[in-house]
Amino acid sequence: MGLADRIRYPDRVQRRPSIDPPPRAANIQISLHMWPIVFVKVRNELRLADADYLHNVCDQVFAVEGRHAFLVDCSGLRRTPGAEVRQKLKLFEDSRQHVSAKKGICCAIVIQSAVIRGAYTALRWISAQPVPNKAFATLGEGTRWCIEAIEREGLEVPAEAYALAGLHAKTG
Repeated sequence: MGLADRIRYPDRVQRRPSIDPPPRAANIQISLHMWPIVFVKVRNELRLADADYLHNVCDQVFAVEGRHAFLVDCSGLRRTPGAEVRQKLKLFEDSRQHVSAKKGICCAIVIQSAVIRGAYTALRWISAQPVPNKAFATLGEGTRWCIEAIEREGLEVPAEAYALAGLHAKTG
């Protein structure tokens, strides 16, 4: 979308929310530099403090006008989150279904292990989400899927997202 389109269709350009910085020694990094993509990078393990930070950021993102996609890179994850963390994530997810359906576009999760990716996919068949949710082997694949969903919404996709997906940015 070029400048002329932004002037003609200002509703397609969304204000980027501001989010709290991560806690000290966090294993999770959340960035809005590709808004409306919320980019989450999980390092070696996901702990309770990381889940709390993720939930806090999600609530901040949900509070902003407009829709967004989540791109979660778990390729650095070295161990499956413990039962307490998984339960906390599931409870949060269940409690935000309504707002997620309204504000979410999609959620792509990058999991390098084919076995874990398959287990995640099977879990999503059992526990369906209010927005499309899919696992990918590479960050490029997940990013491309998010871009396609955002473009179908008629929203602007930043050039950084196209670069991460290995695509050329569309020009207005």
